[in-house]
Amino acid sequence: MRRPQPAEEYVTIVDNKGRERIQRVEYIVTDVRGETVYVTADGLAYARDSLTRKAHYYLIDEFNRIPDVLERPDIVVYDHASPDDTLIYYKRIYIRSMHVHQLVAVVVKFRQDAKFFYNFHVQQSGKVKGYREPVSPKVWYIAPGREQRDFGL
Repeated sequence: MRRPQPAEEYVTIVDNKGRERIQRVEYIVTDVRGETVYVTADGLAYARDSLTRKAHYYLIDEFNRIPDVLERPDIVVYDHASPDDTLIYYKRIYIRSMHVHQLVAVVVKFRQDAKFFYNFHVQQSGKVKGYREPVSPKVWYIAPGREQRDFGL
Protein backbone atom coordinates (compact mmCIF):
# COMPACT_ATOMS: atom_id res chain seq x y z
CA MET A 1 0.00 0.00 0.00
CA ARG A 2 1.23 3.47 -0.77
CA ARG A 3 -0.01 7.04 -0.85
CA PRO A 4 -0.67 8.46 -4.31
CA GLN A 5 1.91 10.62 -6.06
CA PRO A 6 0.69 14.12 -7.03
CA ALA A 7 -0.25 12.91 -10.53
CA GLU A 8 -2.27 10.03 -8.98
CA GLU A 9 -4.28 11.98 -6.39
CA TYR A 10 -7.40 11.88 -8.57
CA VAL A 11 -8.66 9.19 -10.92
CA THR A 12 -11.48 9.34 -13.45
CA ILE A 13 -13.88 6.45 -13.01
CA VAL A 14 -16.60 5.50 -15.45
CA ASP A 15 -19.72 4.34 -13.63
CA ASN A 16 -22.20 1.65 -14.74
CA LYS A 17 -24.07 4.17 -16.89
CA GLY A 18 -20.96 5.38 -18.71
CA ARG A 19 -20.66 8.66 -16.80
CA GLU A 20 -17.19 9.86 -15.88
CA ARG A 21 -16.61 10.80 -12.26
CA ILE A 22 -13.43 12.18 -10.77
CA GLN A 23 -12.59 10.62 -7.40
CA ARG A 24 -9.90 11.38 -4.85
CA VAL A 25 -7.47 8.50 -4.30
CA GLU A 26 -6.87 7.64 -0.63
CA TYR A 27 -4.21 5.04 -1.31
CA ILE A 28 -2.97 2.63 -3.95
CA VAL A 29 -2.49 -1.11 -3.54
CA THR A 30 -0.52 -3.43 -5.80
CA ASP A 31 -2.63 -6.59 -5.89
CA VAL A 32 -1.51 -10.22 -5.90
CA ARG A 33 -0.76 -10.10 -9.64
CA GLY A 34 1.12 -6.81 -9.48
CA GLU A 35 -1.74 -4.70 -10.82
CA THR A 36 -2.61 -1.28 -9.41
CA VAL A 37 -5.88 -0.89 -7.49
CA TYR A 38 -7.03 2.62 -6.60
CA VAL A 39 -8.84 2.92 -3.27
CA THR A 40 -10.85 6.14 -3.41
CA ALA A 41 -12.63 8.20 -0.79
CA ASP A 42 -15.92 7.57 -2.62
CA GLY A 43 -15.33 3.81 -2.64
CA LEU A 44 -14.60 3.74 1.09
CA ALA A 45 -17.66 5.91 1.81
CA TYR A 46 -19.87 3.61 -0.28
CA ALA A 47 -18.56 0.53 1.57
CA ARG A 48 -19.06 2.25 4.94
CA ASP A 49 -22.65 3.16 4.03
CA SER A 50 -23.35 -0.35 2.78
CA LEU A 51 -22.04 -1.94 5.98
CA THR A 52 -23.97 0.53 8.12
CA ARG A 53 -27.24 -0.29 6.32
CA LYS A 54 -26.60 -3.99 6.97
CA ALA A 55 -25.68 -3.26 10.63
CA HIS A 56 -22.21 -4.79 10.07
CA TYR A 57 -20.49 -2.02 12.02
CA TYR A 58 -17.78 -4.39 13.21
CA LEU A 59 -16.48 -4.72 9.65
CA ILE A 60 -15.92 -0.97 9.32
CA ASP A 61 -13.20 -1.41 11.95
CA GLU A 62 -11.51 -3.86 9.56
CA PHE A 63 -11.07 -1.39 6.66
CA ASN A 64 -7.34 -1.39 7.37
CA ARG A 65 -7.34 -5.04 6.19
CA ILE A 66 -8.39 -4.15 2.62
CA PRO A 67 -4.78 -3.86 1.36
CA ASP A 68 -3.93 -7.28 2.82
CA VAL A 69 -6.93 -8.90 1.11
CA LEU A 70 -5.86 -7.37 -2.23
CA GLU A 71 -2.17 -8.26 -1.80
CA ARG A 72 -2.62 -11.76 -0.36
CA PRO A 73 -6.09 -13.15 -1.15
CA ASP A 74 -7.08 -16.78 -0.73
CA ILE A 75 -8.98 -16.74 -4.03
CA VAL A 76 -10.05 -14.19 -6.62
CA VAL A 77 -12.95 -14.82 -8.97
CA TYR A 78 -14.75 -12.90 -11.68
CA ASP A 79 -18.10 -11.77 -10.32
CA HIS A 80 -20.68 -14.22 -11.60
CA ALA A 81 -23.18 -11.39 -12.15
CA SER A 82 -20.80 -9.07 -14.05
CA PRO A 83 -17.68 -10.98 -15.13
CA ASP A 84 -16.68 -8.39 -17.72
CA ASP A 85 -15.76 -5.69 -15.21
CA THR A 86 -15.69 -7.05 -11.65
CA LEU A 87 -13.29 -9.17 -9.59
CA ILE A 88 -13.96 -10.34 -6.04
CA TYR A 89 -10.94 -10.93 -3.79
CA TYR A 90 -11.66 -13.28 -0.88
CA LYS A 91 -9.66 -13.92 2.27
CA ARG A 92 -10.47 -15.57 5.57
CA ILE A 93 -9.53 -13.14 8.35
CA TYR A 94 -9.84 -13.06 12.10
CA ILE A 95 -12.40 -10.47 13.20
CA ARG A 96 -11.02 -9.30 16.54
CA SER A 97 -14.19 -7.66 17.85
CA MET A 98 -16.25 -10.82 17.28
CA HIS A 99 -13.53 -13.40 18.03
CA VAL A 100 -14.28 -15.37 14.85
CA HIS A 101 -12.71 -16.12 11.48
CA GLN A 102 -14.83 -15.01 8.54
CA LEU A 103 -14.46 -14.94 4.78
CA VAL A 104 -14.42 -11.33 3.61
CA ALA A 105 -14.76 -10.03 0.07
CA VAL A 106 -13.20 -6.99 -1.52
CA VAL A 107 -15.00 -6.06 -4.73
CA VAL A 108 -12.88 -4.41 -7.42
CA LYS A 109 -14.24 -2.92 -10.64
CA PHE A 110 -12.06 -2.50 -13.71
CA ARG A 111 -12.79 -0.12 -16.52
CA GLN A 112 -10.60 1.53 -19.14
CA ASP A 113 -7.43 -0.12 -17.82
CA ALA A 114 -8.05 1.12 -14.26
CA LYS A 115 -8.94 -1.07 -11.28
CA PHE A 116 -10.67 0.55 -8.33
CA PHE A 117 -12.06 -0.54 -4.97
CA TYR A 118 -15.83 -0.80 -4.98
CA ASN A 119 -17.01 -2.57 -1.82
CA PHE A 120 -16.03 -4.64 1.21
CA HIS A 121 -18.27 -7.15 2.96
CA VAL A 122 -18.38 -10.43 4.81
CA GLN A 123 -19.32 -13.57 2.87
CA GLN A 124 -21.73 -15.18 5.33
CA SER A 125 -21.86 -18.54 3.51
CA GLY A 126 -18.08 -18.99 3.61
CA LYS A 127 -18.27 -19.72 -0.13
CA VAL A 128 -17.55 -17.51 -3.13
CA LYS A 129 -20.39 -15.65 -4.83
CA GLY A 130 -21.99 -17.73 -7.56
CA TYR A 131 -21.05 -21.11 -6.07
CA ARG A 132 -24.67 -22.27 -6.38
CA GLU A 133 -24.91 -21.39 -10.07
CA PRO A 134 -24.80 -24.20 -12.68
CA VAL A 135 -21.53 -22.82 -14.00
CA SER A 136 -19.01 -21.84 -11.32
CA PRO A 137 -17.42 -18.40 -11.50
CA LYS A 138 -14.11 -18.21 -13.35
CA VAL A 139 -11.11 -18.20 -11.02
CA TRP A 140 -8.64 -15.35 -11.64
CA TYR A 141 -6.21 -16.39 -8.86
CA ILE A 142 -5.99 -19.00 -6.11
CA ALA A 143 -3.36 -19.02 -3.37
CA PRO A 144 -0.82 -21.84 -3.22
CA GLY A 145 -2.08 -24.65 -1.02
CA ARG A 146 -5.72 -23.67 -1.48
CA GLU A 147 -8.21 -25.67 -3.52
CA GLN A 148 -11.27 -24.43 -5.36
CA ARG A 149 -13.40 -26.84 -3.34
CA ASP A 150 -12.41 -24.92 -0.18
CA PHE A 151 -14.68 -22.17 -1.50
CA GLY A 152 -17.56 -24.27 -2.77
CA LEU A 153 -16.36 -24.54 -6.38
